[in-house]
Amino acid sequence: MAGLRYENKYYISAAGEAMLLRRLAACMTDDAHVREDGAYHIRSLYFDDYRRSALSDKEEGVEKREKFRIRYYNLNPTYIVLESKQKLGKMTRKLSAPLSATAAAAMAQGQYHALCGADDPLLRRFYHQALLRRLRPRVVVDYERRPFLFRDVRVTIDRNLHSGLRRTDFLNPRLPTVPVFPAGRTILEVKYDDALPDVIRRALSVLPAQTSAISKFFLCQRFL
Repeated sequence: MAGLRYENKYYISAAGEAMLLRRLAACMTDDAHVREDGAYHIRSLYFDDYRRSALSDKEEGVEKREKFRIRYYNLNPTYIVLESKQKLGKMTRKLSAPLSATAAAAMAQGQYHALCGADDPLLRRFYHQALLRRLRPRVVVDYERRPFLFRDVRVTIDRNLHSGLRRTDFLNPRLPTVPVFPAGRTILEVKYDDALPDVIRRALSVLPAQTSAISKFFLCQRFL
C-alpha cells in the first residue's frame, strides 16, 4: 500500500514522560494546531461490524487490518473527519475525508444515508463497507495529545485516555467517560517514513528496547 509509515508505540511512566518532553522539545517543533499548553484534545468514535472483526483482528494480531473512525479536536465540531486506519505489520496508513457535523451525528446513530453518492472515495468506501459488513458505532475514545514534528517524523505523547463505554454520542461535549489507565501511565507513538534521523534516535534512546502492541480502540472496549 502506498503511503505506508512505520509506527512504534510504547508505554511510559510520568517520570519517563517528563524526561522525554525535555529531550523532544530540544530537537523537534510543535504541531501548528496545538493550544497554548502545547497539546490538543482528540475524540474519536470507532466503528466495527456485527462480529466485532476489528476488535478480534487486533486481539489475534492479524497482520493486515483496517478500522474506521470519525474524529474531531478540542470538542470543536466545525472540523470533523472520517478516517481509515490501515495496518500492515509494523506499518500503517491513514486516509481521511472531511465530514459535516450533521453527517457525523447521523453516523454516531448508525445512519449512513448522508454518504450515499458522496464525491470523496473514502466516504463512498465507508458507505459500501457499512452496508456490506453492517458496521455500527462501537466506542468513543478520548485523550490529550502532545505532538512533536521533525521532517517526516511525528512523535506524540498521549495521556488521560478515557472510554465512552456504551455511549456513542461523541458530539456531546458532556459525554460521560471513564479513565482507562491509573494516573501516570502514558502512551508514546513514533511515526516515520523510512528511518529515524540520528538526532531523534538519540532523543528517544531512553525508551524501552521493545515496542508494545497498543491500541486505544482495543483498550477502551475492555469494559464492554
